[in-house]
Amino acid sequence: MTDDADHRVAVQAEALADGSHDEPIAWAACPSDFAAECAWVALPANHDDPDGPALPIFVSHAPARSRHAKAQLWLLQGGPGGSGSSFTRLVQQASALLPDMEFFVLEHRGVGESARLGCAAEESPGSEDGMGLTSDEWPACVEAVKTQWGEQLDYFSTTQDAYDLGSLIKRTRAPGRQVFVFGVSYGTTRALRFLQTHPDLVDGVILDSVVSPGVQFLSQFDEQFDVVAKDLAQLCAEDPQCGEHMGADPWAKVVQLIAKLERGHCPAFMHRSLVREGFGQLLMTRELRAHIFPLAYRLERCEPLDIAVVENYLSVFASLSEEPTVERDSPVLQKHVALSELWEEPAPSLDTLRERCDSQVLCPGVGPYAGQSAPFWPTYEHDRFANKWPETDTPILAMNGTLDPQTPIGKAKAAAEQLQGEHQHFVTVPWSPHGVFASTPVATQGAPNCGFQMMGSFLSDPKAEPDTSCLADLLPPFVTDPQLDAQFFAGLPAWDNPETTASQQLLAAGASNLAGVDARAFVVRPLMLPQVRLR
Repeated sequence: MTDDADHRVAVQAEALADGSHDEPIAWAACPSDFAAECAWVALPANHDDPDGPALPIFVSHAPARSRHAKAQLWLLQGGPGGSGSSFTRLVQQASALLPDMEFFVLEHRGVGESARLGCAAEESPGSEDGMGLTSDEWPACVEAVKTQWGEQLDYFSTTQDAYDLGSLIKRTRAPGRQVFVFGVSYGTTRALRFLQTHPDLVDGVILDSVVSPGVQFLSQFDEQFDVVAKDLAQLCAEDPQCGEHMGADPWAKVVQLIAKLERGHCPAFMHRSLVREGFGQLLMTRELRAHIFPLAYRLERCEPLDIAVVENYLSVFASLSEEPTVERDSPVLQKHVALSELWEEPAPSLDTLRERCDSQVLCPGVGPYAGQSAPFWPTYEHDRFANKWPETDTPILAMNGTLDPQTPIGKAKAAAEQLQGEHQHFVTVPWSPHGVFASTPVATQGAPNCGFQMMGSFLSDPKAEPDTSCLADLLPPFVTDPQLDAQFFAGLPAWDNPETTASQQLLAAGASNLAGVDARAFVVRPLMLPQVRLR
């Protein structure tokens, strides 16, 4: 254990030993992937038993850049099981644009530094899938978690997380200072649950990519991708370059390609079976989804240079998908919440989940991945808040993209029907995939993402109509990053095979490009958030 890890364990132990739930928070140095100052706060494992056992709940804090905070914003990550460490860059950028705002990131109990749920042996670097977990490793992992936590596993839930948030807001809120909550993806589930447990504690809530209670289930996740891919394909047909190469019906060409690959087309391509999952992964990320069509075009053509380009693409993708040195996300918490709260009842059989996947053209395989554990998982019982909407007059800004396969617009729009308070708004964002705040670039040079502009408008006055004028400034969906394109396509045009030195060098390298690539890096893991973090 490193000195830094030793220090963090000591701070957690001190917080638990103190055990007081209303004292000022003792801020200290953060782990390297969090900004500013951090703390481990002892909070009840079960908030219905405040004098019972406690958990070290981790929170980070970035003071207002102006040093005179007028408001605070709490950030809730999704997944479920995703770590708030991914918000660090957002906090740094937002601090410059909102200098009077202080930021807090609450790590969901069971994630990262908040008593992470995990299994040391099965997640060790030397295990079968390293920090990942294979189908064969899950039963032993679950037994290890049950042995460690016992009945306390029931308290690693969305509702207990909501009480964590309420407790921490009460301990950090200064008189006269506004408080806002922002949740993305499963973070919207957390925010909505918080509005059920604390309907009037804060001044406003922002929901980005809405997981609609009782409507959105991870057991149906695999059936959400084709409809978005079809819409994107129609936009491809209307785009000059994409339409020129893919014709009037790009979706039909993708469908035909996948069927041909499964029958043995392009035998030189080593990863034919991954195309359905891989294209689904690309669909989740704005920077990569436009690549689906040139990759399909190249695989259809299947010339030696096409194969070399696709292999280079996989190599780059794998490097961006590498798991971090310090594991913070928790696949165990992910399944724990998913199978307890985000699963249909009665639960579909594993055969049904596989049939759903097989019925789709693009399928990330989330249903079978999670469903295989359902028979032996120690799920917790639903409480009175599960699958229900809050009854609150708190101002709300909800945003969802029209090209979001994780929280599809059709399901997210339930928020518009359920949240109809005087200052509650639902904004449909053209072309955006998951995570509107980070996936809505605009044409105005130097301007923040449209999602962030709308957030800023809401935060400045949550009782006013949010300014959505930036929607008219959105970049079209097939405007891509030239540097990123060059990185993925080995410096060659995305579609064509020119006679250049770079082409000859890549062709000469041949299949060696893929020699060290683990193909599993191209398979979607079932977080609602994309797993590729573009640098």
